[in-house]
Order: sequence, then structure tokens, then C-alpha cells
Amino acid sequence: MGVLYNTVKQKQDAEAQVMIDDLLGLGITRARTGESIYELNYYDLRYELAVAAVTQANQSRENERRTE
Repeated sequence: MGVLYNTVKQKQDAEAQVMIDDLLGLGITRARTGESIYELNYYDLRYELAVAAVTQANQSRENERRTE
């Protein structure tokens, strides 16, 4: 494989670990499909983190409305 491919793969692996740490920080250990987050690829981790962020933002807005 080429040097560019290897570089991109290493970068994605490092970013995947950061996303796993972020998901664990949110208390998420399994994807919506039921798979362990450790088994997900870079793109699936990115999706799960985006869904978690949107869900968390919606819950925060709903909690703010309740306290008004």
C-alpha cells in the first residue's frame, strides 16, 4: 500500500481512539446496532458520536424548557 494510504489510516486510527474515549465519557459503550464501540470502524464511530451529540443537545434544550 502507498505511503498516503498508510498515513491516512494512522490518522483515522488515532481519531477513532479519541472518538471512543468521547463516547465512553458520555456513557456509551454500544452502538445503536448493539455492537461494541470497540468493533466499529472510523466512519461508524463518527456517526455514533454525531448522534450522541445531537441527542445530548436535544435533552439539554428540553431540560431548559422544563425549568422555565
